[in-house]
Amino acid sequence: MSPEPVKVLDVVELTAASGRWPRGTEGTVLELFGTEAALVEISDERGHTLEELELPISALRTVSRPPQQQLPVR
Repeated sequence: MSPEPVKVLDVVELTAASGRWPRGTEGTVLELFGTEAALVEISDERGHTLEELELPISALRTVSRPPQQQLPVR
């Protein structure tokens, strides 16, 4: 069984070092560029952005996914 594809707002972990960020650093997917790359935000514990990185999908592992919300229809 292959892993589910990375989605926007997933919390992901780097599977390899990228620049100053070591393997295991967690970030949030902000945008997907097709099936090849993603824009990932690295932030501090207060939620302030430290850096945004464009990374290959193959360098990411999904750690958690936000719950799906259904907005009420009015």
